[in-house]
Amino acid sequence: MSIEGSGGRVLAALEERIDPAARVKLAPQEVDGVALLRADLPGPFRAVFTTRHGGCSTSPYASFNLNPRSEDAPIAVAGNRARLASALAHLEGQTSRTGPKLLGETDEAPGIRPDAPAYRLVSPRQEHGLRVMGTAEYVRYSSGEPCDGLTIHPLLDRGLAALLVFADCVPVVLVGEVDMAVAHGGWRGVLEGVVQQAARAMTGPPGLAIIGPSIGPCCFTVGEEVARAFVSRYGADMVRRSSDGEPRVDLWAAVGAALAEVGIRADQVTNPRLCTCCNVDLFYSYRREGLTTGRHGAVVWAVPPGPGLDGPL
Repeated sequence: MSIEGSGGRVLAALEERIDPAARVKLAPQEVDGVALLRADLPGPFRAVFTTRHGGCSTSPYASFNLNPRSEDAPIAVAGNRARLASALAHLEGQTSRTGPKLLGETDEAPGIRPDAPAYRLVSPRQEHGLRVMGTAEYVRYSSGEPCDGLTIHPLLDRGLAALLVFADCVPVVLVGEVDMAVAHGGWRGVLEGVVQQAARAMTGPPGLAIIGPSIGPCCFTVGEEVARAFVSRYGADMVRRSSDGEPRVDLWAAVGAALAEVGIRADQVTNPRLCTCCNVDLFYSYRREGLTTGRHGAVVWAVPPGPGLDGPL
C-alpha cells in the first residue's frame, strides 16, 4: 500500500487506529508524499514519526526504510532520507510562512517558502546503550560512534534534525522550555535508564513527552528473567501474563514510570498506543518480520528564533 496509490488509506488507517486520547497531540499528515504522525509541540519544537510508506525501497524493505545499516539498496535508503529531509522543509514552509501565497500555491496545496529552513538529518548508530549527546556535539566529535539519544537546542543545533530509527523499540521524545531530546527505548535501555539519561542530557528539565509507535504489551513476550528485571525495576504492573502464562512486558508503562522519575506527570505523556507488531502494514516490526526488515523513524528539530539562524552548521 503506497501513499500515491492508496487514496489516503494510510492516513485513514493511522487516524482510525491511533488512541483517541492521543489525537489532541498527534495527527496523521501527508507532507511531500510522506506519511507522518506529526506531534503538536509548544514553541519552536517539532517532532514527527514516519511510517513504512511513501519511499522507494522494494520488498522486503518496502517502502520507506530509513536504515542505512540494513541490507536494503543504499541508493533506496539515501532516496528515502532525502525525501524525509524534503518533507521537513515543506512542513516548515507550510506551517511557519506568513504573507502572500507563493507562485502556483493554492489553499489546498501550500507551497514551500523560498527561505524555508533546510535540515540536515543526523542519525547515529544505535546499540541499546545509554549514551545521549547534543546533536551538534555528536556531529563534531562522535559521528560514527554508537549513540542512543540526541538532544536538540534551537540555537546550538540549528539546521540539524535528530533522526533515530525503530522497528519495535520505543521512541521517546522529551520536551522542555529550553530544548528537547529523542531516545531509543529498547528493553535494555528502558531497564538501564536511557529515558532518565536523555532527561539529564537536556539543558532544561523536560515537562512533556511523546511515546512513538512501538511494540505493545499485547505482543512483547519475554523470558522470565527479563520479566523479573522489569518487576524489580519498575513494579509488578510492568508485566502481564498471556492465556498460556507467558510473561509480556508493558514497555509503554515502563517508559511512563521512567518519565515519572524525571518529573513528567502522566497527563503530560502522549501515547498513540500503536503497536508496531500488530500494525505491520503501517510500521516495521523486528518481532513480526525478523532480521530482514526496515526501520521507520522519529525525527525532532527546532526552529531557531530570528533571521539568519536557519542554515545548517
